[in-house]
Amino acid sequence: MISAVKHRNFNDVMSRLAEIPLVKLVLPFMAGIVLYLIAHFNLPLTIYLTGYGVLVLLWISRQRLLLSDFKRRWVFGFLTSAFMIIAGYQIAQNYNHLNRPNHFSNFHEEQGFLVLKVNEQISEKQNSYQVITRVVGLIDREGKKRVFGRLMLYLQKDSMAASLKYGDVFLIENLYQEVSHPKNPHEFNYKRFLANKNIHHQAYRATGHWQHLGLNDGFFLKRWAIDLHQMALNTFRANHITGEEFAVVSALLLGFTDYLDEDLKQEYAGSGAMHLLSVSGLHVGIIFVAIKFLLSFLKKFRHGRIIQAVLTIIIIWFYAAVTGFSPSVLRAATMFSFIAMAQSIKRKTDIYNSLAASAFLLLILDPYILTQIGFQLSYLAVVSIVALQPILYRQLHFKNYILDQAWSIITVSIAAQLVTGPLALYYFNQFPNYFLITSLVVIPLSTLIIYSSIVSMAISVIPGAGYFAGKVVSGLVYAMNQSVGFFEGLPYSTFTNVHVSLMETFAIFAFILLFALFLIKNVRWAFPLALATILFVAASSSVRSIQNQQNKLFVVYHVNNATAIDFFYGQQHVLLMCDELERRLPRAGFHFDGNRIRHGGGKNLIKHNMTEDGTVEEARWQLRGPFIRFGQTTIFMLNPEVPLEFPKPEFEIQYLVVSQNARHNPEFVLNMLRPEKIILDASNHRFTVQNWKEAGEKTGTAYWTVAELGAYTAKLHRSHLPNDKIKVTSNGTNRVSTTP
Repeated sequence: MISAVKHRNFNDVMSRLAEIPLVKLVLPFMAGIVLYLIAHFNLPLTIYLTGYGVLVLLWISRQRLLLSDFKRRWVFGFLTSAFMIIAGYQIAQNYNHLNRPNHFSNFHEEQGFLVLKVNEQISEKQNSYQVITRVVGLIDREGKKRVFGRLMLYLQKDSMAASLKYGDVFLIENLYQEVSHPKNPHEFNYKRFLANKNIHHQAYRATGHWQHLGLNDGFFLKRWAIDLHQMALNTFRANHITGEEFAVVSALLLGFTDYLDEDLKQEYAGSGAMHLLSVSGLHVGIIFVAIKFLLSFLKKFRHGRIIQAVLTIIIIWFYAAVTGFSPSVLRAATMFSFIAMAQSIKRKTDIYNSLAASAFLLLILDPYILTQIGFQLSYLAVVSIVALQPILYRQLHFKNYILDQAWSIITVSIAAQLVTGPLALYYFNQFPNYFLITSLVVIPLSTLIIYSSIVSMAISVIPGAGYFAGKVVSGLVYAMNQSVGFFEGLPYSTFTNVHVSLMETFAIFAFILLFALFLIKNVRWAFPLALATILFVAASSSVRSIQNQQNKLFVVYHVNNATAIDFFYGQQHVLLMCDELERRLPRAGFHFDGNRIRHGGGKNLIKHNMTEDGTVEEARWQLRGPFIRFGQTTIFMLNPEVPLEFPKPEFEIQYLVVSQNARHNPEFVLNMLRPEKIILDASNHRFTVQNWKEAGEKTGTAYWTVAELGAYTAKLHRSHLPNDKIKVTSNGTNRVSTTP
């Protein structure tokens, strides 16, 4: 009986898979892309041709020998999957600009000038303008060469840099550098992030070190879209939408996030509404539903469904143009275009095939889009909503319309969070606990804001009407901001500082899938496997927690022009920082937040300014003047506040940390302290670093330059129990007492 049930369940799964052939194609295609992104091993064209040839021969052999053998029908699926894996690998390899012989980095030794074209809208940073450019030529003594590639350029702020537009052409000297690797443990890998956008090099140019050629050679369609985008922003301003309301509307409707401040972002993230500030499938879906409703009368006419689909697609892509063809909107517009085409056909179609078709097209055009968080979250959310929301919705029935709509929103949120939640934990290390309550408020409000914003732009030409509509939009956004701030301010609103490994994330996804099969399809063998996956997650997190309890280390981080040192003891830790870093928090926190969370110290953080004297007993850490005592390890913090002449300590110094361009004589300090190692942090100028390196070599003292080598991590011995304390003697010198 059990075997019959298993056989029936297996046949049900196989028959369901047979109805979604595009899904069976796109999954191995994705696997091939991922394989290349992991391996980054380039294969010659002959290998690909040989692989395709072998698969075709095997397929022909299968046709002749196994056509009538129903039990071996899996052979065709295996060969097709192998073909798609190879195709995905090849497309990902071909998309890598570094593999092309005319990439500009292959001519880096030649003197001359690079011809650059602005490829995106410029972005204003704190101290410069960020310009993503496309290299179109190299001018040297022999003339102009056609070269290729993308270059991230930072320009000093001036009126000329501010006036740059998409398509503008200008010259810079053929000097640049590779994007550097992250220099802190578990820091966000910006190099890999840019590499997945085919940007591998960057440069900075001050005023007067680049020349505008007075040309604009941008693609007319994209230039038109960017002009539409700017017109929309100007319309909001003209309708008197200002402040935080303008920032949220710009992000919500147009995907322009430059005006959002960190506090506002944190409120939306903590309440579970951060996805509203990035135009994605939700926003395009809201517009899609409205268009379908407004054009529903066309179904009464002959070919009305096709006309409705065509008009829907045109309006969606016009909206994409208004957003400046931002990548997230392009994804969503492509997805809903395929859905609209599928719904226009009278015969039964499968939503999963439509989603797979749109993903397939996007991956062919840009295989690296698979690495983008937005792509992953968008498709997972839509698939989860399509698969699970109807099932959840049918569990309760409400005759009251308002209750029914509220239940519909709740089930949509649950379905989306079930799948996107684990991914959000992996990427962002936090989970909003009140996302259901937040969704009940912000989804209706965001829908009204989107519709009213569109109306505001449409009627802005009517005197007075735009102003009135702008006030309505501002009021709705204000209400949403207040709601988000309220939910974020509630106790335990966010489950923060959670580290989930990649393997644990896959295990959580496996648990959700297996448990859903057990509950929905009554696949009994899925239940013990689901238990096994969740036990693996529990065991893995327990082992990591035990390891973190044994932490005893300190880390000197790489933060430009600042000092940041973490001291970990168990799951408690102290962050020692300079005034500059304290002013830059939390914006500069990305340098060390990842490492802090990995070591479990984020929940018990004690911040301490290095200019303050004090004792932190909870973390078994003590600061007295320039001395830090951490267990049996003594660290001397040398900065400009330390007197140029100081008495020789009567105990051993293990580490000397030089920061803030201390003006002391390096040889005098080394002869006085005789440390085991010098650590030169990233707050020092390169001339200061060079002087200390020379002194270290002369005195035979080991040194570590954080600016060059990255963060320094010192793991202390477990036997070094933190009982020693620093006491100040009567003559003002610092001594170590071994009294507990």
